[in-house]
Amino acid sequence: MKAAPEEQQLQAMLNGVDIPPCPAILLDLDAELRKDEPDQRELARLITSDVALSGHVMQIANSPAFSTGSRLSSISQALTLLGTRQVFNLVVSQLLRVAMADKVDAGLERFWESSAQTARLCGEIARRLRCVRPDIAYTFGLFHDCGIPLLMRRFPQTKQVLAEANAAEDALFTDVEDRLLGTNHAVVGYFLARRWRLPGEVAEAIMRHHDYSVLARADEFSQVVRGQIAINVLAEHVIRLHTQGEVENEWSKAAPYACDFFALSLGSVDDLIEDLRDWLG
Repeated sequence: MKAAPEEQQLQAMLNGVDIPPCPAILLDLDAELRKDEPDQRELARLITSDVALSGHVMQIANSPAFSTGSRLSSISQALTLLGTRQVFNLVVSQLLRVAMADKVDAGLERFWESSAQTARLCGEIARRLRCVRPDIAYTFGLFHDCGIPLLMRRFPQTKQVLAEANAAEDALFTDVEDRLLGTNHAVVGYFLARRWRLPGEVAEAIMRHHDYSVLARADEFSQVVRGQIAINVLAEHVIRLHTQGEVENEWSKAAPYACDFFALSLGSVDDLIEDLRDWLG
């Protein structure tokens, strides 16, 4: 797999964007999860030590998006039925919201809701196409744009820049950001993902996720990295079609690469898209 850019080069590309430190509870959870046999009782103890955090995790775990058929009554139950990685994702998501709550506009709540919807659809696509583990696809869908709130905190013009990048028909999305901001949300998200203990191949995919040529470069990038990128751009396209009824430039750029990666014809992908729109309801 192709090596990531040198750390010093990436640090320079941040252009003054501040990456919040990883909370102590995440360090402790990550240390436990890295053990050969993580202790669910210890994971539950760590999460429940923060009353507000555990309350949020339970609220989301009992939402329709994570329906298990019965109401969960404890963090231990959530860990058993949802899985440790899924609960870890919920913890990271909530702690990120808290870390940025007083530093960005209130409209960012829509960003988190959109990310959660994308994550659920990424997991579903992964289950259907079997090219990446669903939990990895979900994690990537949830955090692929996590650099955007940090850009918004650093640069007041971020929304306008993102709109211009979305409108670019030929240029890479991140190239537009680099030109106007001197950095981009993919690099910022990469650093955040690494610091906040997300899996290494998730961080790598975050950094590359607007360069769709990666999907054709199997000799340089792993199946997992490429699969996350392909699944996510398809998920975002399906959601855009479903909610706004339009095709965005990113899908136009990505479609040939994504179809080749999935080994599906454009017609087969179109059929899949319609099935996924039905799944969204």
